[in-house]
Amino acid sequence: MRFSHVYVENKARQYPLTEEILKKTGDAHVIPIEHYKDIFDRPRQDTGAQKKAPALILAVREGARIFKGAPVCQSFGQRNFYYSSSMMNCLFDCEYCYLRGMYPSSNIVVFVNFEDYANDVKEFLKDGPLYVCASYDTDLIALNGLTGLSDRWTALAEENKDLLVELRTKAAPPDLKNVPNVIYAFTLSPAEIAAKYEKNVPSVDARIKAASRALDNGCKVRLCFDPMILTDNWEEIYGRFAESVARQIDLSRLTDVSVGCFRISKEYLSSMRKRCLDSEIAWYPYVIRNGVAQYEDDTDKKMQEFMRAELARHIAEEKIFTWN
Repeated sequence: MRFSHVYVENKARQYPLTEEILKKTGDAHVIPIEHYKDIFDRPRQDTGAQKKAPALILAVREGARIFKGAPVCQSFGQRNFYYSSSMMNCLFDCEYCYLRGMYPSSNIVVFVNFEDYANDVKEFLKDGPLYVCASYDTDLIALNGLTGLSDRWTALAEENKDLLVELRTKAAPPDLKNVPNVIYAFTLSPAEIAAKYEKNVPSVDARIKAASRALDNGCKVRLCFDPMILTDNWEEIYGRFAESVARQIDLSRLTDVSVGCFRISKEYLSSMRKRCLDSEIAWYPYVIRNGVAQYEDDTDKKMQEFMRAELARHIAEEKIFTWN
């Protein structure tokens, strides 16, 4: 993707990654700024318009960079579950994405001080093995050609055998490096759901083929059927989809699979509703449980159990993780 405007924090200019990225942005208009929040946190931004042509912001992340895993995220049985955001926002435009309610802007922030992230990880590792989801609040693989951040997390994992990194994506990369302690997690949705709610995203078939190539290369691969979206004939749609994926990928070769229904914090949902007035996803009458907006308990349970049963025909049940 080409960016017409690149905002650069003054303190970010000293970092090699800044220069690497600027060399790739061609004739973009480069604008110096004091702090990324001066642009990213401006009031009354039109996030919908920004999504059509987002600006790029290069910044330095100060303070905390590694965070305890959120309750709405799956830990996959890992004890020391953390996440990190070396980039904020995503090129893709999925109607159900919680980032619509999380951030006040659709512009993309890249934090160029990756060495600080690496040092933080090494400090955490002093207390034992660490599981870090590095691509929750963005899609590092989708923008790796510009930022190289996916490669940097992969290299960090290679250097630290007690570090397990998950890189979640909706991209369809042609090749991925086989690193034993890196899990490439591909989010998949039925074609009917993707066509309606996933804008600017590679086709589901392209993602499935990318996951298959990664498996053939010996990579650890996770498939994420998450979030499941409640729709008419959802059982038929998701049942047919599970069988289609199983025909294209030997699911027994996967590290595991993730299943979960749409859920979002009530605060993010409130913000999403203010910005997405015509969104079916945002305006569904969710129930609030422990601060999380989700489908009615019976519906949520039924959907997850249905998908678990469909997948269990092709993969051991202990490899199927549901949200609750």
